[in-house]
Amino acid sequence: MQLPPITVDSPVEPRPLARSIYSPRLRKGYATYRLFHGEEPPTLSVKDQVAVAVAERVVEGRLAPGDRISEQSIADDLKTSKAPVSEALMMLEYTGLVESAARRSAYVTGLSTADFEELMECREALAGVFFPHFAQRYAAADRKVLHDYLEHMEELVSDDARVFDFIEVADRSILYIAAQAGNRRIARAMSPLSLQLLRYYPFGIRTPKQRRQVLGWWSEAIRALDARDDKRFLALVKSSRDTLVTAILDALRAAA
Repeated sequence: MQLPPITVDSPVEPRPLARSIYSPRLRKGYATYRLFHGEEPPTLSVKDQVAVAVAERVVEGRLAPGDRISEQSIADDLKTSKAPVSEALMMLEYTGLVESAARRSAYVTGLSTADFEELMECREALAGVFFPHFAQRYAAADRKVLHDYLEHMEELVSDDARVFDFIEVADRSILYIAAQAGNRRIARAMSPLSLQLLRYYPFGIRTPKQRRQVLGWWSEAIRALDARDDKRFLALVKSSRDTLVTAILDALRAAA
């Protein structure tokens, strides 16, 4: 039997990465581009719209860890049928935001030190590639975007009513770095991972002091990039990560 010849498909033009990562001031729909691997879908189906809405409720804690998710309540609230809600919940199960109990009910995934450590291990494996690559590729256009992020974080840092906004902007700046580092697959992998980690970050950035610490790191990191001091930039990345991880783990253990 003769096997057919191997053919190499022509590359398909990828959809553009979300425009949202280029601006720190786009609050609406922050889950959309994260849920779709950093890409900007031209349109969203009803299922996709439901998935975005439920994802944001989970990430922001409006649906708490362990809560049962009523498909009928979601359908009524979003004025749709149960079918797209069921499909959306299956989609969110793959992102780690939702889990099912023998396929009878969906629940919000719990929070734990073990899960957080696993998520951070995945993030750091990716970050070990994209942070050094970004530092080498850093250009004037990147400087403008990062300074815009810094400016917006400065506006939010002392506002206790906008803690989540501060966290989301800080996290989106990391997604920008991943997207600009030159490896599209890493950028795509970071986006849904970010959705899960956004649930944990508030444990380590609750107080103005903690947020100012993050802001201070960010300001120093940009100065290091401007000075082409890659070694200091990467050292600041590690220091900030270690401090944040310690604060989150301490808070999780205290709440257990």
